[in-house]
Order: sequence, then structure tokens, then C-alpha cells
Amino acid sequence: MVDSAGPAEPVADGVSRVVGAEIKRIRTERGLTLRELADRCGLSPGFLSLAERGINSISLTSLFALAGALDVDAVELLGAAGRRDRREYSVSRHDDPDATRVVMGEREHRVLTADLPDQRIEALVTAVHPTTEPSPVTQHDGEEFCYVLRGELTFLLPEETAVLAAGDSIHFKSRVPHAIHNRGTDIAEVLWAVDRPLLRRPDGTTR
Repeated sequence: MVDSAGPAEPVADGVSRVVGAEIKRIRTERGLTLRELADRCGLSPGFLSLAERGINSISLTSLFALAGALDVDAVELLGAAGRRDRREYSVSRHDDPDATRVVMGEREHRVLTADLPDQRIEALVTAVHPTTEPSPVTQHDGEEFCYVLRGELTFLLPEETAVLAAGDSIHFKSRVPHAIHNRGTDIAEVLWAVDRPLLRRPDGTTR
């Protein structure tokens, strides 16, 4: 089993509390212990315990892994934070006050893509704040693409530690165990694309 995160965040933020409560509720409904859920998703029981209390933040990739382990869509875990309008197309303005934004721990996500019928991708601009420890190692189905806009971001992979600077990118199958770490002193801003929409329900309805 892949290992867990480092020291917990001392204060729980709003989204982390919502996500943590949903994880605990669904896990309890499924009759799963923390150890059983950890075995299913590849995160440690200690990390999951802190996450359920809203203390440890959860990355989007870890959220995918947890959603798969609990047999729900990832948006179910985001609760009210995942509400979006459904449209046939989307024009994204840099100063749009209604753009979907989700803050989870050290990461701030701004969703660029709309909620389209039969949508296959989701693109986000993500600000990754520096931390003393990397994110939890995670793996799940699908693939991801990350392009660094500014700053520096490190990807921890089984056979390589890839340090990406502005202008660098990485494209990988999400089944590869991976973690990220902003080891610098400045916020890293990246364009992130995943092959599944996170902030919508699979049946096309909105929350």
C-alpha cells in the first residue's frame, strides 16, 4: 500500500470539513473501517482519519481514488463546493467572479471547463502553496496533464523525481503512483487537465 502524508494541517478549512464529513458518512454507510477503506484507495488509515476530521486536505487525485473506493462520483464528496451550472459551451474570463473555485489545503483550484453533455475532460488552473511535506502518494484510473505556468513543482514517481519549472509539463497515466510537492518558497501555478470531469454528476445533473 502506498504511504500517507506528513504532518497534519492545524486548522480545518471549510471545504476540507465538508469533504471529510462526506467521506466518513459514506464509509460508515458502506460498513467500512478506516483500514478497509485505506486498503481500497491506497492511502494510510492515519491520513484518512485526519482527512475525515477536515484536518488533512485531499488532492484531486486522492479524491478520485477515494471516490472509486467508495463507489461514488467524486462530486458527491465535494458537496456544495461542487455546484456548477450546466451549459452547452463555456467562455472563461480571467476575472469572472462566478468561476468555480475550490480551495483544499495548500491547493486552490479554478475550473476553466464547463459542464458539457458527455464531457470527457476537465481543465483547472491550480495554485500550489509551499509545504514541508509532499502530498500523499496516490494512484487511480485515467490520465493527467500538468503544465507549469510559474514557480516550480516536483512530481514524485516510482522511478524518478521530476522537478518542473515554468514551461515544463508532464503527462502520465494516473495508475502510476504519484505525489506532488512544492518545495520552494513561492506559490506554483499550473494548468491541470484530467480525463474525467470532477465537479459534475455522471448522469449530467447538477447539485
